Amino acid sequence: MQLKLLQKVFILFIGTIIPLNIFAVENFNYKNSNDKLHANFSSYALEKILKEDVRLRRDTIELVQDSLAVDSTQEKKPIFETVVQYNCDDTIIFSLTGQQVFLTKNAFVKYGQTELKAYYIELDLEKKQAYAYGIQDSTGNYVFTPEFKDGSEEFTCKELKYNFDTGKGLVNEVITEQEGGFVHSQITKKIDDKVFYLRNGKYTTCDHEHPHFYVKMTKAKMIKDDKIVSGPLHLVLEDVPLPIGLPFALFPFSSTYTSGIIIPSYGEEQRRGFNLRGGGYYWAINDYLDLSVTGDIFSNGSWGTYVQSKYKNRYRYSGTLQTEYHFNKYGDKGLPDYYETTDFAIRWNHSQDAKANPYRTFSASVNVSTSNNDRNNSTSIREITNNQKQSSITYSKKWADSPFSLNASLRHSQNSRDTTIALTLPSMSLNMTQVYPFRKKGKSSNLRWYDKVGISYSSKLENRTKSGMKESDLMSSSLQKDWVNGYEHSIPITTNFKLAKDLTLSPTLNYRGVLYTRSIRKSWDPDADGGDGDVRIDTIQGFRYAHNYSTGASLSLSPKIYGMYTFKETSKVAAIRHVMTPSVSVSYTPEIGVPRSKYYRTYYDPNKEKDVEYSIFEGGIYSTPTGAQESGSINLSLDNNIEAKIRTANDTTGLEDMKKVKILESLKFSTSYNMFADSLNWSNIRMSGRTKIFNKKLDLKFNGTVDPYKLNVNGTSRIDEFGPRLTQASIDVGFSLSSKDLNPNTNGDSGDSDDDQPEKWRDPRYVDFDIPWSFSIDYGWTYSKPTNRKNISQNLGINGQFSLTPKWKVSFSSGYDFDENEVTATQFTITRDLHCWKMSFNAIPFGTYQSYNFIINVDSSILQDLKYEKKQAWQDVQF
Repeated sequence: MQLKLLQKVFILFIGTIIPLNIFAVENFNYKNSNDKLHANFSSYALEKILKEDVRLRRDTIELVQDSLAVDSTQEKKPIFETVVQYNCDDTIIFSLTGQQVFLTKNAFVKYGQTELKAYYIELDLEKKQAYAYGIQDSTGNYVFTPEFKDGSEEFTCKELKYNFDTGKGLVNEVITEQEGGFVHSQITKKIDDKVFYLRNGKYTTCDHEHPHFYVKMTKAKMIKDDKIVSGPLHLVLEDVPLPIGLPFALFPFSSTYTSGIIIPSYGEEQRRGFNLRGGGYYWAINDYLDLSVTGDIFSNGSWGTYVQSKYKNRYRYSGTLQTEYHFNKYGDKGLPDYYETTDFAIRWNHSQDAKANPYRTFSASVNVSTSNNDRNNSTSIREITNNQKQSSITYSKKWADSPFSLNASLRHSQNSRDTTIALTLPSMSLNMTQVYPFRKKGKSSNLRWYDKVGISYSSKLENRTKSGMKESDLMSSSLQKDWVNGYEHSIPITTNFKLAKDLTLSPTLNYRGVLYTRSIRKSWDPDADGGDGDVRIDTIQGFRYAHNYSTGASLSLSPKIYGMYTFKETSKVAAIRHVMTPSVSVSYTPEIGVPRSKYYRTYYDPNKEKDVEYSIFEGGIYSTPTGAQESGSINLSLDNNIEAKIRTANDTTGLEDMKKVKILESLKFSTSYNMFADSLNWSNIRMSGRTKIFNKKLDLKFNGTVDPYKLNVNGTSRIDEFGPRLTQASIDVGFSLSSKDLNPNTNGDSGDSDDDQPEKWRDPRYVDFDIPWSFSIDYGWTYSKPTNRKNISQNLGINGQFSLTPKWKVSFSSGYDFDENEVTATQFTITRDLHCWKMSFNAIPFGTYQSYNFIINVDSSILQDLKYEKKQAWQDVQF
């Protein structure tokens, strides 16, 4: 105690006769965390100490007086509640009171969760305040600008004053990010962790330090992760103030769901007039579910409404549900061309996470609409030209440690061109995978013949509409008259014996049964059809079960034959390998089972002067089970594969560094011979092939069918006389190429991978500003001549895109129908990347759906309504 008091008195004495700033320079000695000695003051720090020399003397005297007055046994309350960490790369200076610290060059201060980095930081420990700023380099750019971080809050600025105790601060030239947007402010007053007051602020979605555009705000209040409320503001584009402004505005932004009004877009159509589209309300129900209700209104009285909901439960399921309803008016009321239409659509997609349940799955893909909905209301050429819609809802369940599984589904198919619809409701199946009742559990080797006997079970129940039902008849259809249904199950018992290496004998025994809700009876009615007579069909309601059993055996041989031709060592081609896979199988079914007369009847037709046989289950969804007639067939097939091994150009080691190239992936021939038929024993000869050449840039597929028999004189039916005829053939060629394929410096496809990844750039809506150009062409040729009448069809499709500059992109798609001698649906798109803006021009230059759309909009969805759009809708469709 006495020693410390003497030290303080000595300091006071020395301070009265020697300038304190000189004393500090000669005696200051400090080492930072890197053990580097710093004994020199910056000019700025010296100047501040000189200015405060008088105050420092007074503080020293008060320090001594306080030391004498205060009991040394009392603990002094700490100034900060936690440790203050600080360092720098150049100089650290303490005032003589120890209450001020001056840090220069890459200075850093940390207090709790608050961190501050800057070129210069002045820390006042007594007032719990910090002052920081950056400096300009030789080019005039600011470097080592203050970087402030407090928990999740981060921003950079040019100058900062901050109070660690109150959390308040004053910031100059600050830039902070708020949910995808950027806020620039000349002067910012920080009130607390959430509230900031701005003067001469800017709000933009451009991430440049000097943004290409922004909304200029004279004064504003920002609530972090919530909103910005601004006073008078106007738009500035490329530093040019535009005469577009508002007296006040609200910019909401939040990391959580927020309900609010959806602003409609303005447009014009030739058929329905001026319109407001997409306006409504968005309701953020909770973290798992939302709902939006929007609508369209047109100046001719047409209107439409949309309801959309998205839902997601992580690790369980996710999906979207969309419904829309439209009422359209066309023409002028009172005139002959006036008519009204009502359309609707339902779209539902649901998927279950794979980890949700290993034994139970549920999924849905529903796309149902009226036939003219897309043509009347869609603005997408892809939706307008799509004539086929399909839907499915499926549920499956497996039982653990059990071979049984249950599947249920609803299926829908719709053709908008002829308005036909097919609906299956429901379709259910119960299956049992093959089990081996005579095999011991876990046994897999040294199997006896009875160990290979397997039994399985399958059953299905279906209820579906009759073929050719129209959309307009669906709601008024009768379940008994317009729907067909039935139940079918089968129990196959199989085994196999390996007689030789590639020779296998496979006997089978099968039981099959069906259950229908009705049957029919046919008779000849001489009074029908105005007295000319016709067949009368009577429907008998009630369940009727039919079954059959059959047995058979097949003998199959499937060897593989390899052939290799090796070239000279000087040749680039090292070898060519040919693999042939012939397959021969003989099957036989004896005449056994339920008599045919049990489910078949006859009636006499006087016009044909003979008895006509019919099935009492005619028109059912399953075939009629009857006793099998003796039959047997020989099935023949041959598959070919040809590959080459190519020596690479950089093979200098002599180690035969090879690359495998497929010349012909597959070339297959197949036919069969019916041993018990009295004529026309041979079936058609089918051929199919596929390959990819030119480093997989050219995709070639072809197939054909040859009928081995001639036609009769009229050319309407086959006769038992050999005369091979090509009845069907098709060739599909696809070629694609891009600039990456021709650039040796890019990691393009080397040809070794068998993965056929989808090429997104074929879609005109996909824009990739990194590919200078890409191009694809598809050609299809089809030949058909089942009788004397020949039919040939050809079509050509072209897709591509190229870059005029790194920022300009042009994409197009078109085609040609050789049968109609006309160009198919054509569209092209020109896109310009403007960094934070995007310009796009899309046009369908001719045809039924001739239209164009020009738009310049902000790239970010936050300011999606900040845009200029000019469009012309497609022309009226004549029905």
